[in-house]
Amino acid sequence: MEKTYDLKIPAGKTRELDLSRILNEEKLLHLHPHWFVGECQEQDNGVIASLKDYETENEFQLGLSIDFTASKMNESDNQTVMRISLSGFAVSEILFFSEHDMMRVKITGSGDVIEEELEKSMFLWIPAIQEYIRLYTSNKPTALFFRMIMNKMILQMNPSQRKICIMLTKITIVEVLVILVIVVGYVFFVQ
Repeated sequence: MEKTYDLKIPAGKTRELDLSRILNEEKLLHLHPHWFVGECQEQDNGVIASLKDYETENEFQLGLSIDFTASKMNESDNQTVMRISLSGFAVSEILFFSEHDMMRVKITGSGDVIEEELEKSMFLWIPAIQEYIRLYTSNKPTALFFRMIMNKMILQMNPSQRKICIMLTKITIVEVLVILVIVVGYVFFVQ
């Protein structure tokens, strides 16, 4: 079973990056928005982590290793950017590659069909990895700010803490907007 998705990131921008400096196995596990990452044990070529899914409350172990060596694939202009190998999971490999100067990702599973829960899990994880890489492809002040927030705070939290922080942030934004509307209304209509 194989499925390929477009990441909508120009491949030229990721070629300039050294992905091995910004991503490691443990950081990749923390990027999944529903996985509580428990104990991680380092091995020769990666890590084995105890995980718990926030949504389904399933506990499982996952072996993960990353290969950053760029190599040519079978097609003429396709080049591998990052290969994530998984063990103990129905998906055996996630391959990030460039095709026609755009980044794409190919998910290879061990079975004939991806289960609905597994496909949902991949649809959560791949966009999170995509956005994390996208933060490093830009040097705008907003990207630098969100990169710092992601590395220092968000990746250190578990999924329930992230949801609470997002909820509090949304409430704070609404409060600030209401206060601004009240102040602007007072200034224009009372005076």
